[in-house]
Amino acid sequence: MLLTISQKLSIFSRVLDSDIALDVTLTGFLLIIFTSLFCGLCFSALYTHNRRKDLAADGLALALVIVPAATAVVITMVGRNIATGLGLSGIFVLVRFRSGPIHTKDLAYLFVSICCGVLSGCGYVAYSLLFAVIMLLVLFILEGANWGNTHSASMILKIWVPENLDFQGAFDPVLKKFTESYKLLMVRTTDFGSMCELRYRIVPRDKMDQKKFLDLIRSRNGNMNVVLIVAPSIVERGSKQVI
Repeated sequence: MLLTISQKLSIFSRVLDSDIALDVTLTGFLLIIFTSLFCGLCFSALYTHNRRKDLAADGLALALVIVPAATAVVITMVGRNIATGLGLSGIFVLVRFRSGPIHTKDLAYLFVSICCGVLSGCGYVAYSLLFAVIMLLVLFILEGANWGNTHSASMILKIWVPENLDFQGAFDPVLKKFTESYKLLMVRTTDFGSMCELRYRIVPRDKMDQKKFLDLIRSRNGNMNVVLIVAPSIVERGSKQVI
């Protein structure tokens, strides 16, 4: 019976032996490459599906297909030193995404695709496919349930006021009327101290009339500039002003 179970689980053994790169065959190499590409393509398809109505990171869908295969090649060719291969692939992959305008959730897709590439590169193609199926299911369920996205509707409100205006509490009536909650994040002077910039994080009410909201704000700040940022995680990072 134990032998039968062992035979059934033989697909989860390495397609290469313990020396990996020293005895790599063309068949094993191609199997690793195409397994990595298939896993990356699945993650890319799910990412594209989940971001079809949102702002997706430029080029990430393509990177999700290519990165696992590139990682698998590095791991396979390095051979016995898996840690070195993982370090090399991680350096080249993550150096581009560590400071770019990319959402943290998007990095999760990239990380799990790299893990599939590592498993494939070590020769465990069946485990790589099994891990991909499990993570695809988990990501699909969590994204569908909007798990952990407590501030999905939050916006950034920037209000400029002249220096002689007493702004403390001046905008509270408007904010209470049009928002579920709001918080003053920062106050700073601009234009050599002639103006002040107030920065709020707000959660708007359902179907908020943005034009009416901005008009009421401008009626209280002397008709100065008002900016409402509807996608702060993308816009602020793109302008190098992370909040």
